[in-house]
Amino acid sequence: MSEIKPFRQELKFVVHHSVKRSLLERWKRYLVRAPFTNQHCVTPILSQYYDSPDLTFYTEKLDGLAIRNKVRLRVYNQRFVAGDTAFLEIKHRANDLVRKHRYKIPSFDLRWLDPAVWVFDDRQMQSAFLGLRERHRLRRSAQVYYQREAYEGAVESDVRVTFDTALVGLHPGEVLTRQLLFSPARRLMPDTLSILEVKSTKGLPRWLHEGVEAAELQQQTIPKYITAVEVLGLKELSGTAGVHT
Repeated sequence: MSEIKPFRQELKFVVHHSVKRSLLERWKRYLVRAPFTNQHCVTPILSQYYDSPDLTFYTEKLDGLAIRNKVRLRVYNQRFVAGDTAFLEIKHRANDLVRKHRYKIPSFDLRWLDPAVWVFDDRQMQSAFLGLRERHRLRRSAQVYYQREAYEGAVESDVRVTFDTALVGLHPGEVLTRQLLFSPARRLMPDTLSILEVKSTKGLPRWLHEGVEAAELQQQTIPKYITAVEVLGLKELSGTAGVHT
């Protein structure tokens, strides 16, 4: 199944766990558990990101380009497993607005990890993904694993509220182990923090704005892919060391 999701507003904040608990208590009447999460509203997420040999997407983010892309292969698991459902995605950002091309792979084959063998049964998806592949000579870059606590609006079904924790950077092809999961050298942010993301296609509701204002939150984030590239030293391997400080 192919899907081009409409542009949606997406705001990100870094919050302490105490602030997270306070916000969830404040918002509990407005939120319900998101689909495909466990009884604690949590799901694991593993993304393999793709970039050019000189890390064009990484550089565009650091340079603050308002319009940019990310390409990733995502599973809701701790590793890529043959037969699972996977999603190949292009995330296109224009300032605070985000749109996705999402191609569902219902029975994942490990060959999908290699962009050279991507084949699509949807012409629009083929044009979008293969266009970026050829233009940027896409190859595997960093992997990012994290745990996502996810909710959606009880009334406003287009609203999503997520908290991401336990962020870990992995090299291409590297399998997550317990040792890597708890390695300080691979963590992308402190254990006491979460990345809060609020998303909506129809504008953020008043109750959500009021919670953000009450917690005195300022928009900021820990960019997962960017931080993983730096933690893993991939920018040095690409020959871009010293370009950004």
